[in-house]
Amino acid sequence: MQQHFTMLPSSDLGPRASLLPFLVDHHLPYLVPAIFYWVISFVFHYIDTRGLLSGYKLHTSAEDLTKNRAPRKDVIRFALIQQAAQCTLGYFMADETELFVSPEYATALWAQRLRYVEAMIVGWAPYISNLWPRAAYESKGSGNASPSTIWQDAPGDLLGNTTQRLDTSRIGPAPFTSQEMMFARAMYWVLVPLFQYIAAMVLADTFQYFTHRAFHVNKWLYKHVHSIHHDIYVPFAYGAFYNHPLETIPIDGIGFPYCLSIAGLDNRQAALFGAIWTFKTVVDHCGYDFPYNPCNIVCPNSVLFHDLHHQSWGMKYNFSVYGSFWDWIMGTSWSPYDSRAQAKYQRGRAAAEIVAAKAKLQAQESQPAVGTSTAVSL
Repeated sequence: MQQHFTMLPSSDLGPRASLLPFLVDHHLPYLVPAIFYWVISFVFHYIDTRGLLSGYKLHTSAEDLTKNRAPRKDVIRFALIQQAAQCTLGYFMADETELFVSPEYATALWAQRLRYVEAMIVGWAPYISNLWPRAAYESKGSGNASPSTIWQDAPGDLLGNTTQRLDTSRIGPAPFTSQEMMFARAMYWVLVPLFQYIAAMVLADTFQYFTHRAFHVNKWLYKHVHSIHHDIYVPFAYGAFYNHPLETIPIDGIGFPYCLSIAGLDNRQAALFGAIWTFKTVVDHCGYDFPYNPCNIVCPNSVLFHDLHHQSWGMKYNFSVYGSFWDWIMGTSWSPYDSRAQAKYQRGRAAAEIVAAKAKLQAQESQPAVGTSTAVSL
């Protein structure tokens, strides 16, 4: 028989067992995204070096060779420095004092809250009765009853069962119904976490948009800090974290975790959120526009959207990191499918091919011809 709580079950407030036996939960928010970063980056690096899925690649080899100013070894080194800084901050900022009640208690608490809402509706029914639609009167028939009488009776007719269930003066506390428990479980396991994740995304995207835009608007910040990231004009996966430490520490190491904390995410939720958005950040820099990209759910044409920002002519647009709503609101959104953007892409590819061809010709001319004597006759 399914159990319905007539009273809240007893539950002690305390820590819960770690998700992994070899690692306490408060280390997950900064370690899980770091591991995800390199796993996903390695997958795209393998695809890139093996020449797989070249039909989905955004840029040509000539663009990669002639436009990027950052050596890939430097990119890896800076990415490791950034992650070391993030992990160090995460270690000292970790919340080791998380306390929880049992899921049974939390579920029953939501059922009790629903019961309070039902009681409130019953209490307010007489005050809202005058707003009841005339259809109620017509469905009752004219008879001898006045419209005002019928309008007052209608809410009571609908809420009669609820009133009886809440009347505990004689029969004691009424047990929670299966519908109430189903609603309570949905709130605890689905709706509340979903709201928390949406709140975290909005907070993080707001913070990232305005700080990212500030690094472009302020000439000193761009020249001495953020420009290092834009040495990569043709993005590749592990270039996502190619940032200056003065950008990494305040934004990724401090601001981002605080956004998740304000949204109410616990350590496990923060680790999952970090993994999801690390995936999006890496995919946005991967250089491949795959069909059915899940990142397109929160940002249409996600890879192309951010790729445009990395072009020399698109740096004043598409500042958003996760969604695209702030760019739309602030007028800084530029669709990669716009005819002007497509024309600039085409000119960039053509120019890169010319530069690559000249570099190849110069390299051939600088090499001595085979069989040609270099000795000096005396």
